[in-house]
Amino acid sequence: MKTKDHANKISRPPVNLNTKLFLIFIICLIVSVLTFYLFVFMNPQFEDIRDQQTEQQKEEENIKKLLVQLTHSFEKKHINLDDVDSIASTINPVTDNHPRLGFLVANAKGDVLFHSNNKKIRSTNIQYLLKQKLAAESTDDSSSNPHYSSFISLLSLQGDIGYLIIEGPSFEPSFNPTKYIYQVYIGLGCSVLVFFILFLLCTRPITRYIKQIEGGISRIVNKDWTYSIPVKGKNELSFLARNINWMTEQMRQRFEKERKVEQAKNELITNLSHDLRTPLTSIIGYLTLVKDKQYKNSEELEQYIQTTYSISFKLKNLLDELFEYTKLSLPDVDMQFQKVDLGGLLYQLVGEYTPIFENRGLDVKVKIPDDAVFISIDIEKIIRVFDNLLSNAEKYSHESGEIGITLRTNEEQVITSISNNTDQIDSEELSHLFERFYRMDKARSSKIAGSGVGLSIAKRIVELHQGEIWAESEQNKITMYVTLPLHHDTTEKEAVYAG
Repeated sequence: MKTKDHANKISRPPVNLNTKLFLIFIICLIVSVLTFYLFVFMNPQFEDIRDQQTEQQKEEENIKKLLVQLTHSFEKKHINLDDVDSIASTINPVTDNHPRLGFLVANAKGDVLFHSNNKKIRSTNIQYLLKQKLAAESTDDSSSNPHYSSFISLLSLQGDIGYLIIEGPSFEPSFNPTKYIYQVYIGLGCSVLVFFILFLLCTRPITRYIKQIEGGISRIVNKDWTYSIPVKGKNELSFLARNINWMTEQMRQRFEKERKVEQAKNELITNLSHDLRTPLTSIIGYLTLVKDKQYKNSEELEQYIQTTYSISFKLKNLLDELFEYTKLSLPDVDMQFQKVDLGGLLYQLVGEYTPIFENRGLDVKVKIPDDAVFISIDIEKIIRVFDNLLSNAEKYSHESGEIGITLRTNEEQVITSISNNTDQIDSEELSHLFERFYRMDKARSSKIAGSGVGLSIAKRIVELHQGEIWAESEQNKITMYVTLPLHHDTTEKEAVYAG
């Protein structure tokens, strides 16, 4: 689990925040440029000019059609160029319908034979007009004179060559430069405003998340280590939030561990002062009797001394066990794992206790497989566990009772049990057996040596081996179970315990 969390902590974000900000900038810039384009190039002035150009094109098309019609009329009537009246009678009805147009008929030399009542058409230089028209047609460049409004048609009348010219109003676009510049300024201002508004809206989630991380750090600084910063997205900010959460969790675990150590130390001091007061009071009492010579004879003096010595020895054993438990309660307990045949180890321990059991008339039954059961354990500490269990079984067994020691395995664990006959124990009392300073048989506590710390030490050692220890009771029989993992990972040097 720690490895996985650490991997999450150091993993790099797949999305680069700089790239995201750059893309936001480009998108905002494109939108602002489009806004500028709409404000400037969609100017109503340009729309009016385009409408005027469209109208001009339509008018020019109509003039061209009219020019073709008049040319056909002249040729159809076989009018002579010298017959000005016929020319006038043909053109005048058309001029009445098109008062804005000017009409002119000239001979091949450029002499004006007929013109409508139009000042501009009267002053037309026919030769110059013909040169312009020929130049535009030869280059095929209609843009050379984009506002050209004179239309010429060649007349062939009775063997004579002439020209029919129609002129329309010149196209002069109504463009206001001042208004256009003002429109450019408005477009520029709007595009800049659109850029900043859009950029702020797009970057708002990022800035809001930064403020959220800042607020989370403030809470963590104020020792609110239960708070976790939400991880959003996959970029540098989410990477930072994930690392802060990992660091906060480490700080919280460290704080919890220190708090538990402090709590355990306080409880130890409280229990120690309580448990040491009784033997110290007895020792002081007996020594006071000896000091004040309040004894009848030497035999009574010897009894006081012997009792004081016995109580002092119990006090020493209690202090030794408390010191051992204190060392095991530290977070960094030194464990020396070795590969051991647990069955051989149990046989040796039971062999050492057999004379003690037999001295009390206890029948010992051992069920341990002949095949070796190798597991990785700290030998000294595991010996302490089974030594405490065997010692308790001997102390609390009924006379002429039975003690059973069994060992069996499954795919993952080695299960050891030690049972003995004793007074019936209820389930509530069983749940307190492995607490510090708890004595299983309070009524006999004055007769049976013990501190109430032995089973707590055994539980702590088993937990350090990633195992379990518990007790079960059935009528007048109690059984202590110890499970240890078969496969225990360790980097310590392994050795084989021969037993």
